[in-house]
Amino acid sequence: MTALERAFLHLANGLVTITGVVYAVMRYLMHPADEWAVVNHPWQPHAQHLHLLAAPLLVFAVGFAWSRHALPKLRNGDAGRSSGLGLMAGFVPLTVSGALIQTAVDPAWRAVWVVVHLAASGLWLTALALHQLRSITSRRAAGHDSQPTAVDP
Repeated sequence: MTALERAFLHLANGLVTITGVVYAVMRYLMHPADEWAVVNHPWQPHAQHLHLLAAPLLVFAVGFAWSRHALPKLRNGDAGRSSGLGLMAGFVPLTVSGALIQTAVDPAWRAVWVVVHLAASGLWLTALALHQLRSITSRRAAGHDSQPTAVDP
């Protein structure tokens, strides 16, 4: 992956994470000031819309990471990092549950998809942090302090 692709991945992930956390706090932890209010906070719909608009950016960024980073490593037989494979596998339930939250008609199923989405989000962020940490420590152990600017070997 190039430095620009990595920056895009981190930017998209940051936008989705921030908007998702803000929306979740407003939706699940706040209470409306007015008992007749439809939302818990006046900015709640905006946070949700920003989250939904940022999510496709992350899908594209993960697609770049898959095609330019993960797949070449798998093809070269360098599948030694289970954190990367877990990261890619964990992205599927994250993405699918996000779509199903928006399309579920039955409130019980919507609640199921919310739980799956929140759990998958937590696992995604944890796996991404572990993958980055392992990458940094392995580069330092190999004597490469800076990140490559072209395609990873």
